[in-house]
Amino acid sequence: MKFLFFNYFQIYPYLVVNDSGLVDARREERVLQLLRMLNSYLTKSKETSKRFLHITVPRVVAVSPQMRLVEDDPTSISLLDILKSYCSRLNIEHDAPISRYYERLGEIQQRGSQTSHGTFREIFKDIQTNMIPKTVLKDWATRTFNSATDYWTFRKMFTLQLSLCCILEYAFHLTRLNADMMYLHQDSGLLNVSYFKFDLDDVNGEFNKMRPVPFRLTPNIVEFLTNIGISGPLQASVIATARCFLQPNFQLATILRTILRDEIITIYRKQIMNTKPTDANEDLSQDKSFSEINIENVIQIINKDTNQIIERLKTLSNFDHSDGNKMSQLIQLARNPDYLCGMDPSYQPWL
Repeated sequence: MKFLFFNYFQIYPYLVVNDSGLVDARREERVLQLLRMLNSYLTKSKETSKRFLHITVPRVVAVSPQMRLVEDDPTSISLLDILKSYCSRLNIEHDAPISRYYERLGEIQQRGSQTSHGTFREIFKDIQTNMIPKTVLKDWATRTFNSATDYWTFRKMFTLQLSLCCILEYAFHLTRLNADMMYLHQDSGLLNVSYFKFDLDDVNGEFNKMRPVPFRLTPNIVEFLTNIGISGPLQASVIATARCFLQPNFQLATILRTILRDEIITIYRKQIMNTKPTDANEDLSQDKSFSEINIENVIQIINKDTNQIIERLKTLSNFDHSDGNKMSQLIQLARNPDYLCGMDPSYQPWL
């Protein structure tokens, strides 16, 4: 971590990130650019402004084509780090639940039995009962914030920030929210997500829809937020955010088409470069892959992906004061153990 000193005795902590080892660095920057533009919409809407709904987006300064400075908060801690601190007190490895997961699957396969949904449900219940209880996050917050006021303020801000992550992950089809991607700012309750990208298929450029859960609402988060916090502030914040993005004067679809265009063209150019035979006499300084892309097909996929985002925002914006609205159904789906057990163990569905 580096500290930059400016006038008026202000100190800005930054992380030095080497992009040469990150294949999808440009894709992440496009999402950050989208989030900054969405923040300008959130500040112009009354319902989102009064709830202090603002996406936490770090400042990024490009130093060179292979290096950049990313704003950091020294008090931030990832959800995975909270799990590590819990496991260290019990003298077990933090990846022991994942090892237990595959050991149980190996035992079943050795007996010649077929794995079923009930098998994954039993493994999930076993890990949650014997290794990672649903009070890990709540106990960490209780130890960290001794004052009831600090605890309540942190939980309230975390609820609002998580609502933004839920709508981004579900409506905008961003990558699943893993435990190592969530960084909690202990001094403010803000939630920063690293390595958010569009979850696009590498073949056709369309959104991937095969997910057991729509967004992250695991047992530890449910226990920390409580049922009232989920059905109240979190659900209301998602609905208010969706209605904000759908305001006609913001023209969200135009911005989405611009960013998705770069995403899909990058996927197509990568396919062409991988399938194209190498020629020793070819001039590598000139990239001719763009001329081989079917522009009409790209436009069709861009419109399809954009319409899917707008449609999901429309379904989230509807609220009829009943348990049958879309957001209530998604919440029940995201917190249901029957669907959480179908997630990959690296997702840490029990945390």
